[in-house]
Amino acid sequence: MRIKLDSKQLTGLSHHLPFEVIVEDPRDVKGLLEILGHNMPWDETGQNRFGDPLRKPTRVTFSVEAVDGGFVCDIHPAFACYISNLLTVEK
Repeated sequence: MRIKLDSKQLTGLSHHLPFEVIVEDPRDVKGLLEILGHNMPWDETGQNRFGDPLRKPTRVTFSVEAVDGGFVCDIHPAFACYISNLLTVEK
């Protein structure tokens, strides 16, 4: 799944980590998203509360490209739901 995140959204997501995150390029965004992905609510059977009963993936962020006004990210669909939930809770 491809999503676009702007700087404000990335700043909001970075607040879910116990340290300051400085995002300057796609590599930084990919690292931030991978760390967030470790906090996804998967259980031991591979179920997640955001959709289909898929096995826990080894990676949730596949690529990140800088675009005008933000970053386009290819991510696992369940991770997209998790990010959406994090951003909605902040509003």
